[in-house]
Amino acid sequence: MANILKGEESKLHIKVVVNKQKTKVLFAEAGSDFTDVLLSFLLLPLVTILKVLEKPEHAIGSLSTLYRSLVNLGVVHFQSETSRQKLLAPASCYDFEWRKLRLNVYNAILAGPNSAKRYDGVFTESAASFIISDDLKVMPNVIGSFKEILRSLDIDGTDIDGAETMNVAFGSKEIVDLLRLSLVSRNPLTAFVLSGGQIRLASKKSNEQGNAPLQCINEKVASTNSKKMILKATIQKSTNKFLFAQADNDFINFLFGMLTVPLGSVVWYLGSNSGLEAIDNLHRSIADESKKVQLKSAETRVFLTMSNVHQPNQFSRLNFDPAVRNHTVKGPRMHMVSNNLTVSPLYMTTCISVLNELKISVSDVEEVEVQVGLEEGLSILKEALTSTTALEDGLIKPALSASLALKPVKRPKLEC
Repeated sequence: MANILKGEESKLHIKVVVNKQKTKVLFAEAGSDFTDVLLSFLLLPLVTILKVLEKPEHAIGSLSTLYRSLVNLGVVHFQSETSRQKLLAPASCYDFEWRKLRLNVYNAILAGPNSAKRYDGVFTESAASFIISDDLKVMPNVIGSFKEILRSLDIDGTDIDGAETMNVAFGSKEIVDLLRLSLVSRNPLTAFVLSGGQIRLASKKSNEQGNAPLQCINEKVASTNSKKMILKATIQKSTNKFLFAQADNDFINFLFGMLTVPLGSVVWYLGSNSGLEAIDNLHRSIADESKKVQLKSAETRVFLTMSNVHQPNQFSRLNFDPAVRNHTVKGPRMHMVSNNLTVSPLYMTTCISVLNELKISVSDVEEVEVQVGLEEGLSILKEALTSTTALEDGLIKPALSASLALKPVKRPKLEC
């Protein structure tokens, strides 16, 4: 993370209500400045999040190993160093907004005028106040039925009895901690505020179902993603265990391209059902107009929840049509892709080493071809957010169980 400019760092303050036993955050009250920083998480490209959370103990699903592969893969495997850098540090369309925030996760610099002067609001109205649930549902803090608000937060009346209010301050370090917890915990505020509180890991499935991913994508976009790629999966015949995949530069371009997509766009692709429960809640709070969160404009709602995915070439990051896809990885070299999305150049010696290490005979190995298109790509993306076996969970298992798009490769020998 970039160094913070010299000077006193801004601190954001919120009020947090915890239960009497001090085991759970019931809700928080926050102003526009904190809420804007929270919403800015949705604009962060995945690669930027991974860069900020680079410590091994802060791993995010299979994305962290995919990111390390991108960092470690030599420039010789890319069209140019510029192409590689565009993946590692994708350009942002929101520099103006980032600089107005009081705390800036994107490049960890102190924002300018808003740090010391009256805050004008970036995404939300500056005078607005918000209630934020433990699992990051955001709602306007307006006068209304007290009990109705508690019900909407799923707070039992007995939890309020003896509840205590705490003042909590956030600097850059604390905001980064909250970002990490929002990706791995179902109750990030409790996990942050109460070190002794129980941390519930993010679930695979959200309680509130969103639209099916492909229903979110209009026909024009879907038509440009109609082509399929072929991935060659190496599987142990006796156990159906997935070992590794052999992929050309098209698939590697797709994997690395995933990392440049903003978090809010990822959740939109997945119909607010990404498996990151707190982030899904944050996204729904803004995407659903009925929640009446006081945003600056209707356009603000669109770019927070969809980024610029309404522009056709934005889909090139999830597109298998060679005519329109961005090419950053050089062909025609083949690559090995592990279950956790580790990418490395494919060599015969590497194939043999993997089999020997696993004590698997070549006679017990079969190669199958798996078709990968937009729907399969979205499935891999979803699993990569939470699973350390994303390729198997997102592609191989569904294909095997449905007996779809699988056909044995002619042998007699294992071709690496």
